[in-house]
Amino acid sequence: MLGLLYKDVYSAKKELLMTLGFVLVFCVFNLVIGQEEMLGPAVGVLLSLGCMVPCYSIHYDKANGWNKFICASPISRGKVVLSKYIAGLVSTAVMNLIVIADNLGLGSPMPAWSYPVFLSLTLLFQAVMIPVCLKLGQNFVVAVFMGMIFVPMALLFGLNRLGVWSDEAIRSAFDFVEQNAGALAPFAALAVVALYVGSFFLTLHFYRKMEF
Repeated sequence: MLGLLYKDVYSAKKELLMTLGFVLVFCVFNLVIGQEEMLGPAVGVLLSLGCMVPCYSIHYDKANGWNKFICASPISRGKVVLSKYIAGLVSTAVMNLIVIADNLGLGSPMPAWSYPVFLSLTLLFQAVMIPVCLKLGQNFVVAVFMGMIFVPMALLFGLNRLGVWSDEAIRSAFDFVEQNAGALAPFAALAVVALYVGSFFLTLHFYRKMEF
C-alpha cells in the first residue's frame, strides 16, 4: 500500500508541488493583507484543490499505461482503488489543516463548527469525482465539479427570484442549521461516511470491469 501511495505522489509530483505552491502563496497573501473577506475565497480554493488530488493519480494511471502493468501484477485491484481513497483522505486532512491555520491566523472569524462542515464537503466532492474520473475521464470531472457548485447556487437563486424561497426563509434555514449543528452533525457525518464507502465500492466495481 505504501508503494502504491508513493507511486501516486511521484507520478503527480509536478501537479502536487504546483498545488502546494499555489496554496501557500494564496494563504500567505491572505494573511499579509489580513482581510477576513478573503477567507471565503481562500477556503474555496483549498477545498477545491483537496478534491482534485486523487483525480491526478487516476488520470496519470490512464495516460502512462500504469493500469496495464498493475492489473497484470499480483497486486489486487482492490488495493489499487483503496490507495486512491487513502490519498484522498490524506489530501483532505492536509487542506483542512491549512484552512484551520488560515482561519486562526486571521483571528478565527469562522466558528469552529465550520471545520467539520468543510471536511464533509471535501469528502462529498471526492466521493462523486473519483468514480467519475475513473469511468469518464478528467474532463468530465471538471464539468461535474462545476455542476455540483453552481447548480445548487443557481437553483437557490432561481427559487429566490421566483419568490418560492424568500430571503427570510433562507436566513431561517441557515439559522436552524447553525443552532442545531451539534444535533445534525452525527447524521451528516454518517451520511458522508456512507457515501464515501459507497463511492469506493462503485469505483472498485468500475475498475474490476475495465479492460486495459
